[in-house]
Amino acid sequence: MHESMLTTKIRHEEDMREVEIIKFIKQNPGSTTNQVVKYMGRNGSSKNSTLKKINDLIEGKRIRDEHVKLNRFHKLFYDDNNDFDLINNQLTKIEKIIDVMDKPLRKIQRLIEDQQRELLRLTDEKVSLKQRRKFISEELYGLQIDYQFTYLHMIDIMFHVLSLRIDERIHTDMDLQILYTKMIRLMRKVSKQFPRNAKFTLDGIISYLGEFTSKKDIKVYAQKHNININLINEVIDTVENFKNEYLVKEQ
Repeated sequence: MHESMLTTKIRHEEDMREVEIIKFIKQNPGSTTNQVVKYMGRNGSSKNSTLKKINDLIEGKRIRDEHVKLNRFHKLFYDDNNDFDLINNQLTKIEKIIDVMDKPLRKIQRLIEDQQRELLRLTDEKVSLKQRRKFISEELYGLQIDYQFTYLHMIDIMFHVLSLRIDERIHTDMDLQILYTKMIRLMRKVSKQFPRNAKFTLDGIISYLGEFTSKKDIKVYAQKHNININLINEVIDTVENFKNEYLVKEQ
């Protein structure tokens, strides 16, 4: 069997083992470790594999282990407020928002592309700038900024916060893999909603940054607090190189 296929098979078995253990403990709160091992044995899982997965779940704080000293039993309970489930559920809520927003965002993008094509046509026909401005919909660009970009910015902030929370509170490799895989999948969804006229967007941001760094009061304040705002020029250079490498077709 190919190595990648073998890895996928092992990962699937691990996932199913975890699902079965959690299901059993949820249905039988206070189950002992031995009871879980016996149940999983009937489902084809070895004792060592089951114990390792139980320890992983305890380490990840998804299962609570209450040691009864009198009879030396370990009673297991599923923690409904564990960090993994809280983060995973939040990602599910974000995905619902991403799916709901898909249709209106695509509609805005189509309208913007149609308008840009019309402006290019008028430019090629040498229609005066004054006449061309009549074809520019300020409402459409306002909708793009206040609706499209605001949504994308808020989603980006939520991803950032959840990424920090994952780094701080999730410790097992399996849980990290599940959450980051889900987050990357959602980020790919959002990337398809982002405006395809990325060069135009980046040009606007670079122009704004150039004006920002030239303001005297900003420079004075930054120097007072020992903030080197000129470093933003390195960011601009990186963005310019990015545009030349990836967005040349839009030129």
